[in-house]
Amino acid sequence: MITPANQSIVKGTHLQLSATGIYSNGTKEVLNEVEWQTSQSGVATIDAQGNVTGMGEGVAQVSAVYQGVTGSTSVTVGPPALVSIAVSPNQSSLPVGEFEQLTATGTLSDGSTQDLTQSVTWSLSAPIASVSPAGVAVTSAVGTATISATSGSVTGTAGLTVTPAVLVAVNVVPATLSLPLGSGSQLQAIATMSDGTQQAITSSVTWQTSQSTVGTVNAQGYVTAVGKGAAQVSAAYQGITGAASLTVTSAAVVALNVLPATLSLPLGSSSQLQAIATMSDGTQQTVSSSATWQSSQSSVAAVNAQGYVTAAGKGAAQVSAAYQGMSGSASITVGPPALLSITVSPNQASLPLDETQQFTATGNFTDGSTQNLTQSVVWSSSASNIAVVNQTGMAVANAIGTATIGATSVNLTGTASLTVNPAAVVSLNIVPATLSITLGSSSQLQAIATFSDGTTQDMTATATWSSMQPAIAIVSSTGLTTAEAVGSTTILAQGSGFTASADITVMPLLIGNYFNRANAQQYGFDSTVRLTNPGLTGGDLCAMIYVFDDSQELQECCGCSISADGLLTLSLVNDLTANTLTGKQLVAGVIEIVSSDPTQNPQCNPGSLAPAGEIVGWGTNAQVSLSTFQVTEETFAAGALSSTQQTILANECGFLQTLGSGSGICTCGTGD
Repeated sequence: MITPANQSIVKGTHLQLSATGIYSNGTKEVLNEVEWQTSQSGVATIDAQGNVTGMGEGVAQVSAVYQGVTGSTSVTVGPPALVSIAVSPNQSSLPVGEFEQLTATGTLSDGSTQDLTQSVTWSLSAPIASVSPAGVAVTSAVGTATISATSGSVTGTAGLTVTPAVLVAVNVVPATLSLPLGSGSQLQAIATMSDGTQQAITSSVTWQTSQSTVGTVNAQGYVTAVGKGAAQVSAAYQGITGAASLTVTSAAVVALNVLPATLSLPLGSSSQLQAIATMSDGTQQTVSSSATWQSSQSSVAAVNAQGYVTAAGKGAAQVSAAYQGMSGSASITVGPPALLSITVSPNQASLPLDETQQFTATGNFTDGSTQNLTQSVVWSSSASNIAVVNQTGMAVANAIGTATIGATSVNLTGTASLTVNPAAVVSLNIVPATLSITLGSSSQLQAIATFSDGTTQDMTATATWSSMQPAIAIVSSTGLTTAEAVGSTTILAQGSGFTASADITVMPLLIGNYFNRANAQQYGFDSTVRLTNPGLTGGDLCAMIYVFDDSQELQECCGCSISADGLLTLSLVNDLTANTLTGKQLVAGVIEIVSSDPTQNPQCNPGSLAPAGEIVGWGTNAQVSLSTFQVTEETFAAGALSSTQQTILANECGFLQTLGSGSGICTCGTGD
């Protein structure tokens, strides 16, 4: 028989079999010279000593033949088995924070190998590192340890030594840098250690640039942009180098200033502010028209798009300018308006000799307002022999020529030109300037010219005369004025460019005559009054008759109509003095007659007067001389009827008519 019988082995392993002979007498003996055979040599082989080797998975029959007798058993060959694990690297030395990939290689029973890195169980003998399931060892503390890789009962080991952390990288921050020409920036060199920590080593590294014409860097890592272009700025430390990309662009604005920085303006004035940009290359540019302007108080200081600021109201404001991300400002203070200029008027004056000219000085202020400065400026003349000016601005022409008149206030002067000419007419006056004349009368007016040197000249004969209402008064070419109708008008005289005027009042006509009734009765010769309407008014007139006694008291009144060119004869005894108010015969007195317009008083009632037109009258009287008498005829004396007399006559006649009960009313005669 074969022992052990029916065994299982794995591929690549061996199994020692023995053959025992059993004799007929029951004895047993190990047989050494048997012939060994296998039914499947691809599964298992056996040598002459009975040593079976597993060659491939499967089952094979192994037999032993001795002296014609055969014994057999089965051998089952399974997959190869892991016999050992090798960890590589077998011995590692890493700084803290570093990592390393470990590999676990298994050796199988058939002599083959297999990567077991992902399947083994990793472990360390000391907590100086960690190993991931994938075999990555990461160090964490200084020390030594054994790394084990175990699969089943098989374990492989390696040694690990952890040293202090070392530099693994140098980084330049920022990694990319864009600078305008002329500007600078600080770079930082950051060391990254194997344990993941970082530290600034800016002052310890060696700095350099790939293009010194683009940018330069000093020992402290400060980069200065010196030319447009691109370059690399590197930092080297302990054999490790880091770099940053540098791009240099055109110069940029690094500051913006508004000039002037402080500004005081009078109200209403304006001033130009300038925005000055300081560039990164140290140059300066005026950007006033490109900047964005604004005011903190536009009601105090208003600014336009070009930086032109206008003082709009008293107070303080900030005016700012912004350009390419930069801003600057100026402080504006607005005070009261200031005097801007002085205007002297008239600007051009021409005077005759010895004439005067009033000049006016007007101050023009920054807020657009004006002020009369005539009394406060200092007046002057460039040629006082030609013209002098007093401190109220009144200039006097002394001699023929031209002078400049100046008005000065503080440091501002306004001027005007004054030309002095020979003496000229400066005024024309009518003498008398006011005149009251009675209807139908005439009066001589004179036109008198006054020259600039104070002399006068009669221009009556050369002046042009006219009446504004010739129906009331006419004037001849020599100034003779004749009253045509009751009323008022203006007489004009023109000459030498001047016009003079005189106010003419035409008074109503009052005619009067003395009477003596006693003489008429004594000598039996009745006195008469004859009245005629010359027809100058072209129509009827009323003769308003008022009879006064020798005590100047009204005794009778009546109104008689007289047609144009008509004649009215009145009896002194029978018409005018026969019906007195008192019933007493009059001795002597006065008859007053007013011509009146019948269109306003058709009844010719003397209690209401409308003076108009002209009536002519004559009266006869008996004159006593010793024991004789004679009859004389006299024209009624013409005089002016004042408004007061008109009122008195009408009122007294009205009272007489009211109180007389028919007495005091005279009669108008026969009309022939």
